[in-house]
Amino acid sequence: MKIKWLGNTCFRLRGKNTSIAINPDKDAKKLTAEIVLSSLKEDMAEVKDVERVFDWPGEYEMKNIPIIGFQAWTKGRGTEEKEGEKGDPTIIFYFEIDGIKCCHLGAVGHSLTSDMVKQIGDVDLLMVDVGESSNLTPKKAVEIVEAIEPKAIVPMGDGNFEKALKDLGFEKAEKVDDFSIKSSGELPQDKRTLVYLNKA
Repeated sequence: MKIKWLGNTCFRLRGKNTSIAINPDKDAKKLTAEIVLSSLKEDMAEVKDVERVFDWPGEYEMKNIPIIGFQAWTKGRGTEEKEGEKGDPTIIFYFEIDGIKCCHLGAVGHSLTSDMVKQIGDVDLLMVDVGESSNLTPKKAVEIVEAIEPKAIVPMGDGNFEKALKDLGFEKAEKVDDFSIKSSGELPQDKRTLVYLNKA
């Protein structure tokens, strides 16, 4: 499986038998994929060769890829959860491609419940927004990472990631153009890895 970051919260993952585009960004040129996952539902770029778009919560399977979408919100959950207090809806997507368990947090702006963490389960690659306009505070981002305990962090968003990555425990951050992995066994078992991608 190979993953490329196309800016903001947009990625393309190519597996042995299919490819997935997440939150297709209008700045991403010539984007092709068979499966599209959209946690934003708006301003989605056109994707060539797309067979199906998933933009709502639920459990699905396509081309032998299990996909789960979890309802989440762009703001913190208040004790009373008044109208508008939770912000806009967004979707957290969990899916497995080539045996690699991936989770894309969308535009989530709150801590995850214990039930959500349990449902998400094991995660190899966690795509988390740590950009300057992220809905997550650094504290909440760390809280989610510690709750999910992924083997690798894939930062996304806009602006400078350096401070947020330090908060997550990464002092040195070297960027790569893309990241390829054949199995989760290639990831270190005793420490968390940073997959820091250049914008394609």
